[in-house]
Amino acid sequence: MRTGACLSLFSICFVSFGAIAQEREVSLDREDASLPSALAGLRISGFFVGSANYNSHIQMVPEFAGNAPVSSEPRRIDYRFDQFSLGVNKVFAPWLFAGASIEIERHGHRHSHGFDPDFGCPGTGQCIEQFGTESIDTEVSLHRFNLTAVAPLGNGLALSFGRFDTPFGYERHDAALNLTATTSELQRFGRPQSMTGLQAAYQFAPWLDAVAWLVNRWENETTEDPLEDNNRAKSVGGRLGVTPLQGRQLLNLGIGGFWGPEQDDDNAHARWIVDADVTWSASSPLLVAAEFVYGGESGVSFRRRGLPFAAAEVSDSDVHWLGFYALAHYDIAPWLGVSFRYGAFRDVDGARTGVVQTLQSFTFASIFHLSELVPDLRPLGVTYARTRHHLDWVDLRLEYRLGHSNRPVFADVEPGIPITEASNTGHVVTAQLVVNY
Repeated sequence: MRTGACLSLFSICFVSFGAIAQEREVSLDREDASLPSALAGLRISGFFVGSANYNSHIQMVPEFAGNAPVSSEPRRIDYRFDQFSLGVNKVFAPWLFAGASIEIERHGHRHSHGFDPDFGCPGTGQCIEQFGTESIDTEVSLHRFNLTAVAPLGNGLALSFGRFDTPFGYERHDAALNLTATTSELQRFGRPQSMTGLQAAYQFAPWLDAVAWLVNRWENETTEDPLEDNNRAKSVGGRLGVTPLQGRQLLNLGIGGFWGPEQDDDNAHARWIVDADVTWSASSPLLVAAEFVYGGESGVSFRRRGLPFAAAEVSDSDVHWLGFYALAHYDIAPWLGVSFRYGAFRDVDGARTGVVQTLQSFTFASIFHLSELVPDLRPLGVTYARTRHHLDWVDLRLEYRLGHSNRPVFADVEPGIPITEASNTGHVVTAQLVVNY
């Protein structure tokens, strides 16, 4: 691996070799010859995503805990243009490089809120949940960026300023970087997906790497947190990675954490997680990935919940949660792969999903690598995070997801209508097209 290569437009440009290099994602190593000479050396890449979706029910997530994705209204099939991303990067010198991307994303999110026509849920009357009336939005965001310099210390200390994917596990926010059309409960509720601030990475040896960061806050699409901090405190974290197997097989194990006060104008009560992950490219057709998170937060308060999962309000409490997913992917042929993911999330105190529950999902996906059917098409040349499985130019994913909870949290009721009964199960069917360029 050449020193100074820009390995990702959507996370961080790393220098060195081995396990850190496995973090690379979508960054096409080509220059646009049509650009003016002043922009020579600029590399352009990105992706776009479209889909057709069916939902039987939508998960109820009270507003203080965020929201649930609405890929289609219940009992309907909708066609969607989901994401368009455009990124650029430039290598100025072996020790200095930069990259940035913007993303246009059309998304629907929905939460539930407590309702009582006489008293309201803060009062003493009966509280009933109902869906909010949020509309589908098209959002333009400054998605990822970095300016990275490599200090000549040992193997090279990479120092970056920017907005990054949190480097836990294999799953990422962007559909192009996952082997399934949807993400796990762990990624949605259990940990931050993005962070903005300072990051340092160092490769001690081909089998040992480390990354640490000082950032604004916990950023997650479920709660739609902005880039800017909401208090005076900063958040810190890191990950230590070990790659004992390299070559035909690639095995990477990591342990890390995230800590920081995340409540508005509150610098005292910290939210924290401990995260462990593993990716194993056992052979060219087989990939296995798993992640576990355990987290907690102090000084948490939120409103009481109504029917169909009525519960009392919580005030100044210590809360905890844990989550897990395991994914296996196998390429039956160069043009066809299959994936299975099991996810589980236990919200011990109801702080992350709004309900004290054990939430599970079973996800089956077939991936048709359509670009593999084009004769003599040059491969994309990049891989999913910390794996040997390469991304393809064009993928068609057909996915079925079964969600289940031990509480009735899935509803097919229209927005603004009180929900007195709900289901423990929800079904999602998705056909997703991903095009990298």
